[in-house]
Amino acid sequence: MQGKKSLAMFAKSLKKREARVAFSFISPVLVLYAVFFWVPLILIVMVSFTKWDMFKPMKFVGLANYYKLFADPYFLKAFLISSVYAVSSVGLLIFFGLCFAVLFNRPGLIPFLGRMLFFMSAILPLISAGAIWVWITGPESYSGLNSLMSFLGMGRGRWLAGSNTALLCVIGFAVWHGTGLNTLMYTAGLRGIPSVYIDAAKIDGASGFHIIRYIIIPLLRPITLFLVVTNLIAGFNAFTPIWFLTKGGPGTATRILPTYIYQFGFNRFRFGFASASAIVLIGIVLIFTYIRLRKL
Repeated sequence: MQGKKSLAMFAKSLKKREARVAFSFISPVLVLYAVFFWVPLILIVMVSFTKWDMFKPMKFVGLANYYKLFADPYFLKAFLISSVYAVSSVGLLIFFGLCFAVLFNRPGLIPFLGRMLFFMSAILPLISAGAIWVWITGPESYSGLNSLMSFLGMGRGRWLAGSNTALLCVIGFAVWHGTGLNTLMYTAGLRGIPSVYIDAAKIDGASGFHIIRYIIIPLLRPITLFLVVTNLIAGFNAFTPIWFLTKGGPGTATRILPTYIYQFGFNRFRFGFASASAIVLIGIVLIFTYIRLRKL
């Protein structure tokens, strides 16, 4: 009896020692996480209730920044453009990702080269990919899209500089840059579908369309949900590609919420107003994050 009690005490002390060792390993990460996430978040919340231009002392204004924010037509327009950008790019990413995954999900050299070709755009740094896209959609006569238009006997366009085409161009960039990763995720999902389901459907006379519609798409629903929510979060958080390609222009044609926040914060030095805008954006992202965590 005494031996069992001693063994239990030893096991308890061992667990405590292991917990202390584990905490000592993760404590640097927790400190960095607190310094670079929680502290800035708390400061943003505090600043959002003030009027501050970084040159004068902060002045507490309560909810005035939030009232002005939701009354600002430019904020509502930026939210609308963000929604159009995020929803459109997500729909196209899911569609093309699934199509190319089904197309290249077979043995052989050509499908392998196809997967590699589409994934190459996803591994390019955003700035490098943006520079390529600027060349494709540039206003010069030798740019990729204008060369194609000239070959077809059509006029030259200023795609990124046109108020009617700039948003389409940045959506096209998001789809071009992100299709490879979505294709890879769907390919992994297709490899996990038991072949007996598809073989049984073929024996029953199901066509390729019916196999995709009634077998592949339902079985890939968890991956689709994950990609939809993840791409929506990325779409609402997009700043680097928009700023590199158009800086939110021409005018406000591509000014989404992150560029709206940046311009008010670092161009107009209205940090209280910009912080309130950032809190709203964080709230939108948290909603999508909550949906993703609920469905996992």
